[in-house]
Amino acid sequence: MSEQLLNYRISGNGSPVVFLHGFMEDLSMWDEIIPHLPVRAICIDLPGHGSSPVNLQATPSILSMAREVEKILAHENIKNALVIGHSMGGYVGLELLKLVPGLEHLILFHSHPWSDSEDKKRDRERVANMVLTKAAVFIREAIPNLFSNPTVMKDTINEYVRIAEKMDPRAIGWAALAMKNRFDLAYLMEKHPEKYTVISGQNDKLVNVGLLNSFCNQHHISSVVFPNAAHMSHEENREEVIRLFQTIF
Repeated sequence: MSEQLLNYRISGNGSPVVFLHGFMEDLSMWDEIIPHLPVRAICIDLPGHGSSPVNLQATPSILSMAREVEKILAHENIKNALVIGHSMGGYVGLELLKLVPGLEHLILFHSHPWSDSEDKKRDRERVANMVLTKAAVFIREAIPNLFSNPTVMKDTINEYVRIAEKMDPRAIGWAALAMKNRFDLAYLMEKHPEKYTVISGQNDKLVNVGLLNSFCNQHHISSVVFPNAAHMSHEENREEVIRLFQTIF
């Protein structure tokens, strides 16, 4: 990675909370949530997303993403904070808690701690190859699939498509391969269940919610499932998500 810091924005007053977006998103995904929270929000564009650079020659890695986030925390002298990561951001958050021991809690928001299955790894490779020539097709097929009812969320979907289409297709592929290459970090949650909260949507097509709930119950990890949401409860169940965050933060 370059020594240049990732793009980030700090707003609000209160305890520090690091907000990490998901795949093909940017820090704006939190814009309708943060004003309602009594926190000092550190919102970050992950490598290759939003206005952040990515070294396309480097080996794609979730750990390398986390190291870039760590640089921002060091630059801002943030040693203690809560972290919330949406989807891919949750993967980054898991690695970040390993790098920065003072981080007190991670909310896996529509995310999970496991590595990809072999089938999913092959799918990541397919995506990385496809976006080089058909990025627009992939984006317009993938994003509606994140919502329970795409027809109702048409305007919101169009905004996420617009954000994704601004990305360099090579950066999309790089991030897909970074997710493919990530490690299984479930053991971290098993060892310190009190440091984690899991938030899911019952209709999520990208997360095995049943398996995740069983894991959380077995290891006494706090978890919440929104019954009428898929992968984007901050859009589909915004008021409920805000109320939940207010109880956590």
